[in-house]
Amino acid sequence: MKWSTKRNGGEMRVQGVKPVIFDCHVHMGYYARAGHAEPFYYSPRRILGVLDRCGVDEFIVSSTCAQVEGLRIKDVVHEAREMNRLAGGRVHIFFWLSGRLYDEDPTMAWFQTGLFEGIKLHECETPWLQNRQRDLNKILSFAENNELPIMFHAGTIGWCRPGKLATIAKRHPAIRFNFAHCRPMEEMAKVIAECHNVWTDTAYMVPDEFLMLRNYDWHGRLMFGTDLPVWQALEDTSLSGRYLNYMRIFETSGLALTANQAFLNYIQ
Repeated sequence: MKWSTKRNGGEMRVQGVKPVIFDCHVHMGYYARAGHAEPFYYSPRRILGVLDRCGVDEFIVSSTCAQVEGLRIKDVVHEAREMNRLAGGRVHIFFWLSGRLYDEDPTMAWFQTGLFEGIKLHECETPWLQNRQRDLNKILSFAENNELPIMFHAGTIGWCRPGKLATIAKRHPAIRFNFAHCRPMEEMAKVIAECHNVWTDTAYMVPDEFLMLRNYDWHGRLMFGTDLPVWQALEDTSLSGRYLNYMRIFETSGLALTANQAFLNYIQ
């Protein structure tokens, strides 16, 4: 049976029998891979192939090439252009802005390519909050002026904790933030309740924790995310198989439909 998805006033309608799948947290680029001495290149075509086999309708992707010494902004733009050519309107590309790439071009002229719809920041990779607050303020002002959402890696360590990141969200209420990975869960739920402009996602969560998500009120701002292709960094496994299993387990949480709407509200 054929299927299609349509948007109407920000809402999502489904025709046919296929469930709609939005993944807000995907990567392309160089990534560690079990059994490989050097980082493995996950090309746009390879990543899109996995998403196609798993029936993903739309997704947000950023490139880990931002962390690779020797690669420059032009390489990230070239890769983004290829993903955009292959995926078209299904893809929303975020520019992973490492400190190194920011230093290459503090004016952030890469935005003029028209390829990028958001910015990804990772405090554990570049200590923006700790040591580069002035640069971070410029990035946040740039995002606000251009209505760009921001994804921030969140976690259990130091300045990556949701409570620390919340100080940024409170200072910039007009920016939509995704504090990714939904950890620590209780702390993240508190930040979501306090900050109307913060979303979170399920990327790289342990699937056994999905049912625990139902213990908290996410105020319609919990998105489905996977962190594809992270599983192959840890073991020799099929990405498509792991993705489908991850997706099925998340669906048992009963949060899939609200997660789809959260995605649409975040990406706007």
